[in-house]
Amino acid sequence: PLAGYNHGPRRVPDWPIPKLGEYTTFMMPSTGHLDTTWAKALFIDTGSDRFCFVTIDAIGSDSTIRAMALTMAQARGLNLSDSNFALHGSHTHSGPGALSPNFLWAMAPATDLLVPEIQRLMSERVADAMIEAAANMQPASLGVGSGLLTNVTTNRRARISPYLKPDSIDPHLGIIRVDDLSGKPIATVWNFAIHGVCWGPEQMLSNSDIMGGTSDAIEALVGGVALFINADAGDVDPTSEVCDGKPNYKGAPIIAAKVKEVRDSIKPSPDAQVAAYSEVVHFGPTNMNLTFARFDNCTSGGPLDICTICRILKCDANLHLGPAWMEEDPTFGAFRFTVDGTSSLMVTMPGEPLTELGSEVRNATLALGFDTILLAGYSNAHMGYFATADEYDIGGYESQLTLWGIGTADMVKAGCMRVAARVLPPHTP
Repeated sequence: PLAGYNHGPRRVPDWPIPKLGEYTTFMMPSTGHLDTTWAKALFIDTGSDRFCFVTIDAIGSDSTIRAMALTMAQARGLNLSDSNFALHGSHTHSGPGALSPNFLWAMAPATDLLVPEIQRLMSERVADAMIEAAANMQPASLGVGSGLLTNVTTNRRARISPYLKPDSIDPHLGIIRVDDLSGKPIATVWNFAIHGVCWGPEQMLSNSDIMGGTSDAIEALVGGVALFINADAGDVDPTSEVCDGKPNYKGAPIIAAKVKEVRDSIKPSPDAQVAAYSEVVHFGPTNMNLTFARFDNCTSGGPLDICTICRILKCDANLHLGPAWMEEDPTFGAFRFTVDGTSSLMVTMPGEPLTELGSEVRNATLALGFDTILLAGYSNAHMGYFATADEYDIGGYESQLTLWGIGTADMVKAGCMRVAARVLPPHTP
């Protein structure tokens, strides 16, 4: 199955009645491949420690795949600690499903029931990428920087939220530049907020969507390997113009050109230093507030005037689902890159932060003394959307899948700040 949509041709015709296939239960099987989906790894050895970042063309990351892949790689001799490893999902909506044991995602249905063979295969591919990257290390220089990229994304909640406009997006384009000592590109990590939804639920061929098309364009334009890490894209879609011409995306060369421009502005150093810290943060069972206002934007009227009655009585049904339904102990990670006296932070978030939360985390971590912030959403786990309190109250799809209630975004922000505070810039008192 392909993960990402819970409607249309992706879903079995008589849902919730299953239609059993070789690897499918509540979703229809994919019919082939439109393009290659990748697991790519960047492995860094500073002499005093080792770090690995893996990107996968998938709807998100998964904590079980992360754990399985690391265990597999370590069993094959890879020297890497858990705290120095991050797994990032690109958020293509046409990547492999049946990967996660979280029952809520299976029943949505957006990923389908776990198939252990597919889960193990993905874990093996991640481990393979880690091993191959470590085996091909060479002396290199590294630099981090950022620029602004506009007119390629739009805020999809602008149609329902009074707080947002179509251009309420995160324009920050973060870049990690890695070259060999002669200046030849080895890798380009690009970090940007964009949903992988150029293809809709009618697409039954697996593909990496606009992010994969852009990475291909970067590799052709710059050289080396391009790795994509999504950001605070919970409410950010590509514009229709960016998707035009798919799979030869009109926006891919535009984004790639901006990536090259920012990359070229970065001065890498062979003396770059990296520090990391990760921590498991306990969220506990979900706290899903199931109100008419949030699910149907209904505050008055309705059958038997139920919406008005519930507004007055403050009706709700807080649904508390445990770890069999949804991950509740995510790993937050912080990575500090120090190059020529400047310090950049990459902080991971285990799901889909909306842009308002991303802005809050960016500003709060900049205040800690960092020069550049890379927000790594969809990393290490996938725990749904992270809507801020005002957007949670507005309702809509992203609000409905903000699973720990109105305080979810505060919990995520607190997790980010906890780990960021452990890798402060060297000059911070």
